[in-house]
Amino acid sequence: MTVFFTSDTHFGHEAIIRHRGRPFASVEEMDETLIARWNRRVSPADTVFHLGDFTLKNAEVAEGYLRRLNGKIH
Repeated sequence: MTVFFTSDTHFGHEAIIRHRGRPFASVEEMDETLIARWNRRVSPADTVFHLGDFTLKNAEVAEGYLRRLNGKIH
């Protein structure tokens, strides 16, 4: 088991692409890329501490992202 710390994923936040110059054509492309990269690095047995700005969406949408990500996320 590995422990990871991360922050500022901003899932579903379209404006962050412009604000931070993220190299994506759409929020869907950004989300799918972030999820794929996360899951390549984090196993289901790993622990992840997400320190903030996970998403600006509501709790229901956030749960949808969490279900797709590997690891025990805090």
